[in-house]
Amino acid sequence: MKKWKIKALYYGKINVPKGVMSAGLDPDLMIDIPYTGFLLRNGEETVLVDAGIHQDHIVDGRAWGGYKAIGGQQFVLDALAEEGLKPEDIDTVMYTHLHNDHTGAMELFPEAKTYFQRDEYVNLLFQMPGQKVREDFDPRTPGDVEKLQNIYMFDGDLTLPNGIELYKIPGHTLGSMAIVVPTEEGRFIITGDLPHMNVCLFPLQTEMQLLDGSFVEITPAPPNMRPYLFNSVVYDHWAAFDSYNKLKAIADEFDPKYYLTGHDPWVIVKKWFG
Repeated sequence: MKKWKIKALYYGKINVPKGVMSAGLDPDLMIDIPYTGFLLRNGEETVLVDAGIHQDHIVDGRAWGGYKAIGGQQFVLDALAEEGLKPEDIDTVMYTHLHNDHTGAMELFPEAKTYFQRDEYVNLLFQMPGQKVREDFDPRTPGDVEKLQNIYMFDGDLTLPNGIELYKIPGHTLGSMAIVVPTEEGRFIITGDLPHMNVCLFPLQTEMQLLDGSFVEITPAPPNMRPYLFNSVVYDHWAAFDSYNKLKAIADEFDPKYYLTGHDPWVIVKKWFG
């Protein structure tokens, strides 16, 4: 079985207080966090993980929470073009979840094999009031799903013949999904937004890398907040705790370098994995 190579794709960014993503730690530290996708290639297949934010969700230069942001479908097209690809070159699209900042270019891939969890589709159609208030899901996404011609919707954990492993990790949404990619350098885990950043899985970190490549000091979590950090967009802490333990258990080694999250700047800085 051929091993995979992973390329982190930059789909834009949003400027938020770090505390929003890490249980209130460092509330005054404003950071640019990326909208991130991943391109997986093994010489035979080309897989895209997540499809960015739609430009209509950035109004007057601001997105979720009223924070300054840039992004849109053109960012997705540009990221693919840098790799010599067009949307029709993508064989498979996998969605870690169906929030608006991960499905913005879904309509560009109508013929690709498309993987997401059944409970994620249920959550999209039947949202909690808080999810509606925050506009976590794009109202256009159900219509975009209807345009997809090759859906692989399932429930639970699944290992594909190409070696990619899919794991259900609820907590951020009902059907969030982690994607484990076997490479020459080990098995990397694409987590989506559970966690948003790996400091939530590894809360004793004392610095983080920013999008410009520089480092900034951050506050390690005190004992009463460990072993994991949860933020305001984790809707089910019980499920999330189990999912964090699952993410820990499926790793070859419980080390931050193997966890590729949905919004960690260092992932974009490093770019290549495997």
